[in-house]
This record gives sequence, C-alpha cells and structure tokens, in this order.
Amino acid sequence: MVSLPLTDRYIIAARLKGYLSKHAEAVALLTEALEQEPGSARLLRFRGHRRISIRDYTGAIEDLRTAAAQLDQVEDEYEMYQPEVEKDIVSLILGRPEAVRPQHLSDTRAAADPQVLGRYMATLHTSVWYHLGVAQYLRGDFADCLPSFREAERTSRHQEGTVAALDWQYMALRRLGRAEEAEEVLDRFREVDLVTEDHYVGYENRMRLYTGDISPEELQKTLDGDDLRTATEGYGLGNWYYYRGDTAKAREVFDAVLRTGVSHSFAYLAVQAEYSRNPDFADASAPQED
Repeated sequence: MVSLPLTDRYIIAARLKGYLSKHAEAVALLTEALEQEPGSARLLRFRGHRRISIRDYTGAIEDLRTAAAQLDQVEDEYEMYQPEVEKDIVSLILGRPEAVRPQHLSDTRAAADPQVLGRYMATLHTSVWYHLGVAQYLRGDFADCLPSFREAERTSRHQEGTVAALDWQYMALRRLGRAEEAEEVLDRFREVDLVTEDHYVGYENRMRLYTGDISPEELQKTLDGDDLRTATEGYGLGNWYYYRGDTAKAREVFDAVLRTGVSHSFAYLAVQAEYSRNPDFADASAPQED
C-alpha cells in the first residue's frame, strides 16, 4: 500500500478546496501544513497561489518571495495536472490509496520514467515565479513583476507556462509605457512553435491578438460560452482596446469579464484591480469578493 506523505495530503485537500472556490479554507489548510513543515517551498507555492485567490496580494508576495529565495537549493519538480488530481482525490475518498499517483515528480524520477509526464503540466520553479509575478501585477507593481515573469519564462517547460509568462510581461510593459520592450516580448512569442490543446485557456489567443495575427473580431468569436476562456481572452481583448485609447470599449469588454463570475481567475482579478486603481476607470465599479 502506498503511504502518501502528510504534506501531500494537505496539498491535495487544499487544491480540492480551491476547485470548490473555498479559497480561504485552502489557505487555512496550507497554513496548518506549514506548521508541520515550516518554510517548505512547495507549501508556500500553493499558499501563495490561494492567497491571490482571496486578494491577499501582499501575503501572496511574501510567501512566494520566500519560496523563490530557496529555489537554488530545491530540485525542480513536476506538479500533477488538475484533472489528474481530481482522480486521486476520488481514490482517497474511496479508500484506494494504492491508486494515488505521486503528486510531485522530481527531475530524477521523471528521467527514469518519462512516459508519465503527460500527467504533469507545470513545475515548482515556474509556478513560484509565475504566481509571484501575478501577485505583483495585481498589486500594481508592474516594474517588480517583470523579473518574476522573466524567470517563469526561463524555467517553463510547457507552452502554456511560457506563453502566459510572456503575456503578463507584455501587459506590464504596456502599462509602464515601455512599448519597444513590449514589442521584444512579442518577438519572443513569435518564436514559439504553437500547438493547440483543449486545456489551454486563452493566453495564446491574447498574444496572437497583440501581434496582429488575429483581429479583435476573430478573438470575439472564440468566446463560445466557456466562462474561464471568456474571462481570460476577454481581459486581453479589453487591453487591446485600452492600448489604443478606446477606454469605453475596454470597459465594455472588462464588464463582460466580470459578468462571467469566474472570480478566481487571474483575468477577473485583474479587471477588479484595474477598476480600483486606474483613473481611466474611476467611475467603474467591480464586484467585491464573494
């Protein structure tokens, strides 16, 4: 019988709480786990993510910076992909611990059995840097988030992570008025050999819009009722109008993002942050935390 480490059980439970939109409860579980394993980069990575979900950006930055400071001494590892975690949760509930797969796969173990990598869609190092960048961006620390996203781009081993890191860099640079550097980010995106996967939520199309590869009308047609994709791609579409000075149209699209109700998505949180700090949207209102 497989004996799942206690901290892995906490992480599985916290991820389940996150999928159920019970983010504060996920934070509480991970805080309890950190009492068992203080300073764990893995636990801080997940708690930092969920602190973003409850809009505690300062706390998220603190957790993720602490984790990032350790990464030179922590072997990178692959993280189980969400649909696969759900299968393992079911196995635990049904009393089948032997069916639960390792939730984290070190490079050493992955090299020994590369066939299993399809179940792992992110890595610890990339996740730490990426979520740190997101928290900084949402707090309005556009200059500070750039090194974090660049590290996420450098360490990423999957297309989605690479493109997402490029996307947030581009948006931060545009808000800083550094258009030439933003174009360099688009050049790096053009070098990515894109593939299409069902689980991708829309970062690729946002970047294709920014490069001019697709039009805003073409992007609009992809918003086909999937709320997460609508929120993710909608934020990019709103940005596209905003960068061109059409604040009214940007607000119309941003309002549509909020109407999805996908309040845990980074796009939804970004619109809320935009409305709260950007004087161009001073008269706009955003839903508060659920």
